[in-house]
Amino acid sequence: MPKTSPVKGVLALDLGTSSVRAVVYDTRGRMLDSTLSDLPYKVRTTEAGEVSSDPDELIKLIASSIDKALKAARKENVNILATGASCYWHSLMGVDRQGRPTTELLTWADTRSAPETRRLRDRFDERAYHGRTGCFFHASYWPAKLRWLRATRASTVSRTTRWISLAEYLYQQLFGATPVSFSMASGTGLLDVRQCRWDPQALELAGITPEHLSPLADADQPLRSLRPAFARRWPELREIAWFLPQGDGGLANVGAGCTSPRWPCATIGTSGALRVIVDQKRLRIPWGTFVYRLDRRRYVVGGALSEGGNVVRWFTRGLGIKPKKKLERAAAELAPDSHGLTVLPFWAGERSPNWRGDARAVISGISLGTQPADMLRAAMEAITYQFVAIASAMRRIAPRPRSVIATGGQLVHSPTWSQMLADALNVRVVISPETEASSRGAALLALHALGYLPRLWSTTPARGRSYRPRPRIHAVYERARRRQQQLYDLLFPPTWVQ
Repeated sequence: MPKTSPVKGVLALDLGTSSVRAVVYDTRGRMLDSTLSDLPYKVRTTEAGEVSSDPDELIKLIASSIDKALKAARKENVNILATGASCYWHSLMGVDRQGRPTTELLTWADTRSAPETRRLRDRFDERAYHGRTGCFFHASYWPAKLRWLRATRASTVSRTTRWISLAEYLYQQLFGATPVSFSMASGTGLLDVRQCRWDPQALELAGITPEHLSPLADADQPLRSLRPAFARRWPELREIAWFLPQGDGGLANVGAGCTSPRWPCATIGTSGALRVIVDQKRLRIPWGTFVYRLDRRRYVVGGALSEGGNVVRWFTRGLGIKPKKKLERAAAELAPDSHGLTVLPFWAGERSPNWRGDARAVISGISLGTQPADMLRAAMEAITYQFVAIASAMRRIAPRPRSVIATGGQLVHSPTWSQMLADALNVRVVISPETEASSRGAALLALHALGYLPRLWSTTPARGRSYRPRPRIHAVYERARRRQQQLYDLLFPPTWVQ
């Protein structure tokens, strides 16, 4: 048979908290489905509050995912032009002078440093900190994590010469010491997001200096020349451009076509988020929202939840309520807020909008008649109400949109949750047909940098199934949301004056 003409494409990596993926996209940003390699892994939760990983095991897994994607790409006769990467924000690990890990990889969900956030709030001005960094005193961010490590592992800290993310550790293994993108740096809580430089006061809070961190660079400045072992393993990737990894949330917006404030992107996967991309020279950072960087020019503004599909898994795996599909169907058949329950959905601590890492989940109103489906439905609704709070905090940056674009497995595959979000927000929710939004975002930015997609920033989202809000149900959810807020105010009184 005659050989097919080569197809040009880019390899995209997606480093998540539950799996790592590698996949190839063609020069129009279309996924080559046969190349998708998705390798799941489990985080370590041995200690109370721990959610961590072994960084070296993750590097092996990422390399395996690349192996599988490239094997498929060779069969498809694909010519790889470049590599882009998405990585979850906020990961932290230490390395010594030889570049070897001194700590485990702490994820955004690791809350062992939560006591440090209370000390930070007691001693320092959180609003001023937020106004410079777009971050909060929270266990997700590096100041609290580094203070906790110093208090609990002094000898480990003394052996550590640099503090880096999973993204930097991967590129260190591939190329040697590397810079960090403004995007990944903005998720640390140590970057002045307006000036795109390490913030001296934040560094002082964390007890480190710029020498302990990677040099900063924009994501369109690629690296080349893989180290010998990887060059032999992947000869077709040896001299191509490897663009610096960027934060997965901002890339999900790009991958879904949500490249302006007119198009908010909602994600419910393992966790949840609502974000917009803003292209402004001067940005007033709204209290209650995070503000990160997509690149030197663009901000990512929004809010994040620590809960989503992980709560569904808690019901089915943690409590052993199975089968999952039967439980989800039963929850879907219930009328909105018909269960008599009020839930504070902080299984992994609160992030947006109040960033109370010490908050924990509460299910109020349980009776002998309460069924598992009642609790699951109530938890899903409670998580959805948090999106309303995020949208309210974002209102100055992103006025009420005509629709919200939905990504993430829990929204894409759950009509119930998508309709719930539309009713609670009182805004149409449109499912994105892009199944791998973050990796696609990394691919699109790489293609744009190579000159293939000159109109990237003026595109509009592709649209799938649409869910329209129902005014009567919105009123039901508003009453339930106020009931949730009353319970929150009772159990978690403010720790700062707003």
